[in-house]
Amino acid sequence: MEAKAKYVGLITAAILLSTFMSAIEGTVISTAMPTIIGSLHGIKLMSWVFSIYMLMTAVATPIYGKLSDLIGRKPAMLSGLIIFLIGSMMSGVSDSMGTLIFWRAIQGIGAGGIMPVAFTILADLYPIEKRASIMGLNSTAWGVASMVGPLVGGYLVQNLSWHWVFFINLPIGIITIAILIFFYKDTFEKRQAIIDYPGVLWMSVFIVGLLLGLQMISEANWLLMVIFFVASVLGLVLFIKRERKAPEPLIDLKMFKSVDFTAANTIAGLTAGFIIAYNIYLPTWMQALGGMKPSVAGFVVTPSSVVWMFGAVIAGRVLAKHSAQYLFKFSLFVGMLYAIMLAVMPGDAPFVLFLATGLIFGLTMGSTITASTVMAQQTVEPSQIGMATSFNNLARAMVQTMMTTVYGVVLNVSMSIALQSHHNLHFAELNQLIDPNTAKNLPASHIAPLRDIMTFGLHNIYWVGALLMLGAVLTNVWATRQLKK
Repeated sequence: MEAKAKYVGLITAAILLSTFMSAIEGTVISTAMPTIIGSLHGIKLMSWVFSIYMLMTAVATPIYGKLSDLIGRKPAMLSGLIIFLIGSMMSGVSDSMGTLIFWRAIQGIGAGGIMPVAFTILADLYPIEKRASIMGLNSTAWGVASMVGPLVGGYLVQNLSWHWVFFINLPIGIITIAILIFFYKDTFEKRQAIIDYPGVLWMSVFIVGLLLGLQMISEANWLLMVIFFVASVLGLVLFIKRERKAPEPLIDLKMFKSVDFTAANTIAGLTAGFIIAYNIYLPTWMQALGGMKPSVAGFVVTPSSVVWMFGAVIAGRVLAKHSAQYLFKFSLFVGMLYAIMLAVMPGDAPFVLFLATGLIFGLTMGSTITASTVMAQQTVEPSQIGMATSFNNLARAMVQTMMTTVYGVVLNVSMSIALQSHHNLHFAELNQLIDPNTAKNLPASHIAPLRDIMTFGLHNIYWVGALLMLGAVLTNVWATRQLKK
């Protein structure tokens, strides 16, 4: 414990770096995505670049969480970092949409070992009363990444190539690995490493089947949709059956007997489902509807990321005096109103309006996600913190994975329906509209109707996000009533 305390500041810095690496990966790719689509002609596969990453993150997260409780935080974290960097490097040399999606899957596997283990290490380093504030400090990495990412990403896209946006992870990851190797030492009691392989298999069947089933909806392949959904349900049933009798379950189902644990993770998942719509499709809105360059459009999410830390600090102070349900009562309601606002906002709304309202969004979402993580950790034994933290991350990743696919379906279906009343327009023109570099080649008479079609699709995405936030509000109402009994 003394060795750990001696280097606590340096180790925390390494955690900040790993968080920054994960954060800048998202902001840079979101900024570069319209250019990638224009280059590889893959608007229909756009959601897969994000969803395959989150799919593999979802599959890997509980595995790394369990490993961190069994073999140690350090080896689990290092393996995740190394795999993530390999995926980043190979994504950077991809020359087709299929290749990019494959290496994004590898990158996602590594990511599954970064964020959950990072939060577990912070839980080891700091007591509960300081944990929310430290997580708020950790969230500053998102704010810095949100400012640096779009600027760097936009510069690389405009002056070099979108391939280069993946390489920025390499120096950050190498520095983080070096700090952890030389200065971080596990101090927990190791146990025999029994991996629940059947649990991993059935959980993977559940997640993959669900995602592929959703994707088949967008392709109108109803037979495969039914097959994948049936496989997903079967995987879930067999996973639950396995976990009830596994000697070292991947996810201990007894944790769900706690109303706090169940509510915290449900709220975290639903909220994360809306956040991913904000992060992915708001830059797309700025470029397709506002005609902005990638280097400028990406900054639309910067205010929310910058104030995320302050939301986390607010969560820490509120949790010191009140229950998490008290905090959620306000933050979730404001989040729901924000989703509705995006669903009705005109496509040509001023950029400054998105920046101003993003401050409110960041404060509410920062407090909500931080409170859900601390709440989930508080409800379990110290020997299960890794598992609980990984499940909290899994809940968010699962819903984000599913919703990324759902949003892609909603966007494609909405645009296809809207196109039916414009016989002179073609779906391929929407590929051009989304990238300002190719939009200038469109006929002037096509720009306005194409933007109306895109607006219709984006509005429908945020209506779905509003439904998710309503679900989170109702979950908190249920938990509050249950805890009063």
